[in-house]
Amino acid sequence: MKYKSWDKSDKFQRDFEKALQKVVNAFKKLASSSKNVNEFQEKMNAFQESQEFQNMIRSSVRRMVTPIAVMNMSTWRKAAKKATKNPFMYRMLLKEINEGLKSDIEKQIEENAKLIKTLPNDTANKVVEDIYKLALSGKRSSDIAKSISIYTDKHAKASAKLIARTETSKTMSALTEARSKNLGINWYVWRTEQDGDRVRPSHRIMEGVLVNFSDPPSPEQLVGLPSVGNYHAGNIWNCRCYEEPLLDIDDVRWPHKVYYNGQIKTMSKKEFEVIM
Repeated sequence: MKYKSWDKSDKFQRDFEKALQKVVNAFKKLASSSKNVNEFQEKMNAFQESQEFQNMIRSSVRRMVTPIAVMNMSTWRKAAKKATKNPFMYRMLLKEINEGLKSDIEKQIEENAKLIKTLPNDTANKVVEDIYKLALSGKRSSDIAKSISIYTDKHAKASAKLIARTETSKTMSALTEARSKNLGINWYVWRTEQDGDRVRPSHRIMEGVLVNFSDPPSPEQLVGLPSVGNYHAGNIWNCRCYEEPLLDIDDVRWPHKVYYNGQIKTMSKKEFEVIM
């Protein structure tokens, strides 16, 4: 595949963040109508349990997931054309593409909706913590009431931005990984955006590395930093990396970097064929 074919568009992130702005606005409305922190927390808790909020987040998530799934399907179609030299792979790709889209979309909508469903209480708890600090510093109750709206706006916007950036990458990765596994494709090339200092050092060393879907690395540990867990490209907060499935062993140049047994090793084609 042509480099960047598997990348997601930043437009998906921007559109998702814009869709989540409706949620942010709803939080701000609840904050501005609250006289104190207790009332605000009660309103946010009730809103979290409401059908209105459930409909709001599902609508926002659907608007993010659907175009990503369609783009992912389009990329697999291009891959299918390239795989015409392998008739079996071609038929399997087309079958998976034609049958998997609807279920892929619904599954990802459910997964993402679960992640956002506690956002009202999460935001309220952060606001309460900030307000508590204000109260300890001797702020007047009238000033504290105004601060509820200010802190709600701050934390809700920050959460929406983080969710939009993280979940668009994770959705693309989940779709790519699920379809790869269904097709028996076990390896992918870890890709970064390759834009210098914007790529964290722990991910910079992963650029171009072959990774097995069943063996996610700990990039931080590989550069001597404290581990934040093992994960695949695009599956950690603020990560813009993505997975490029290895459809054909000759799609990469040999010798090549491979993540294997907790290390990045340079392998020959023959060595890689033994473990693939």
